[in-house]
Amino acid sequence: MAAAPPLAIGETAKAPSVSIVHESKSDGPSGTYTPRTRWEKVQEVIWDGGHRTPEERKLVQRLDIHVMSWATFGYFVRLLDSGNITNAYVSGMKEDLHFHGNQYNLLTTFFTCGYLVGQIPSQFLLTRIRPSVYLPTVELLWSILTFCFAAVPNVKTVFALRFLLGMLESPFAVGVLTLMGSWYTPRELSKRIAIFYSASYAASMFSGYLQAAIYKGMNGTAGLAGWRWLFIFCGIISIWGPLWGYYAIPDNPYTTKARWMPKEELDMHMARMSKIDRRKPVPLTWKKIKAIVTHWPLYVFTFALICHCVVTQPLNYFAVWLKSLDRFSVYQINLFPTAAQATGLVFTLTYGWLADGLNKRWQILIVPATFNFIGMVIVASYPNYGATFFGYLLNATSWGFWPVLYAWAIELMHKDMEERAIVIGVAQTFGQAFIAWVPVLILNVGKYAPRFHLGFSVMSGISVLEFSSIFLIRYFANGEAAKERAGEDAGVSGAGDQKDIVG
Repeated sequence: MAAAPPLAIGETAKAPSVSIVHESKSDGPSGTYTPRTRWEKVQEVIWDGGHRTPEERKLVQRLDIHVMSWATFGYFVRLLDSGNITNAYVSGMKEDLHFHGNQYNLLTTFFTCGYLVGQIPSQFLLTRIRPSVYLPTVELLWSILTFCFAAVPNVKTVFALRFLLGMLESPFAVGVLTLMGSWYTPRELSKRIAIFYSASYAASMFSGYLQAAIYKGMNGTAGLAGWRWLFIFCGIISIWGPLWGYYAIPDNPYTTKARWMPKEELDMHMARMSKIDRRKPVPLTWKKIKAIVTHWPLYVFTFALICHCVVTQPLNYFAVWLKSLDRFSVYQINLFPTAAQATGLVFTLTYGWLADGLNKRWQILIVPATFNFIGMVIVASYPNYGATFFGYLLNATSWGFWPVLYAWAIELMHKDMEERAIVIGVAQTFGQAFIAWVPVLILNVGKYAPRFHLGFSVMSGISVLEFSSIFLIRYFANGEAAKERAGEDAGVSGAGDQKDIVG
């Protein structure tokens, strides 16, 4: 198959299908394409494929060193800072600050309310302030806030700080996904979002180990409880993220001022994005907003993410369930949930690798959606201790749904950076909005702990909706692709007719 002539920098061409990106390789100066070898297919699954030039490999490696190191560490400390509240709660904070009734659920609610309040204004700020300035500054502020948790005197102060923490964290995930969508190709994206997202598991595991170690070794040191020392150590760890971010974040290929990227590398990045029709950002207009609001991805991806956010809540109650059994020490209660986090970490990375390497999106999504339903049914039915423990672990295997879903979204909206940013932001906002109030109603710790039969039964039904959302996205995506092909065929046919008339 003959290839198109090489693109000039900044020139836009129709994006090749993802199958072409994965199933063919450039064969040198002739510009012809030949099938990949078996070893190249293996390399495709292992990492980014064996058909690249050394220059392109080096180019993406340098991008990974800067963008992925900052993003992954930033997400790690973000989840470490916010997730430590559960470890602190089961390690003495509940008793020291006199939590009672449904106040544990309100920890999530106040955080989510802050997230929702901050999300939309943050999206506007992100279009007006360079991400390389805005994102690390927000990181720095939330690192400072983490230290403040070590001095909280009462429950009300904890709620206030949780609200502020939610506001400060709201720009991060959306900003990183938008950034990745501006620099990486479809064959690279899913596994990197998986690596980024897997930092949440690493953070939860590390938090459990850290709290267990601090409680054992520093509880009472300098007159401070072990859970207070946890936030001090987390603040020390967090502060390095924004310092690296000020240097590492490259904005997007068309506006970057990154000091670490020479001009020739930037030209190569722009050519890479041009080949897949990742276009230059343009200012939002009312016409543009109307087009986005009337396009199906905004609603279908938001629906899918709402379902996913709701059905992955059980892990937030794993430690609460273990504590209620009165059979484990504080050290064990902090330690055991790390098994779920380790399970989620392995499966999330596996989904991302397979989605890119096999060039499958919806097929891979079926796996975590199925695991989620089975896990939800187990924890809802509560057959016995061993089976319930396994059900929580199985629920952890479903968290990898999120990275593949977003990679699919970015891939389907590859032509429009503004739509990608808005859809991701709205989906993230509504997903968080639902987990602000749903757990309060159906997972009330004061009423339903430790089995949460009502909440997990409802979530079993929502898990079916999550599974259905995969095929809903596929239906709309296939319909749109068919319309594009029909339009292209009509254009080719029209051009041929015009040529015959002129001749």
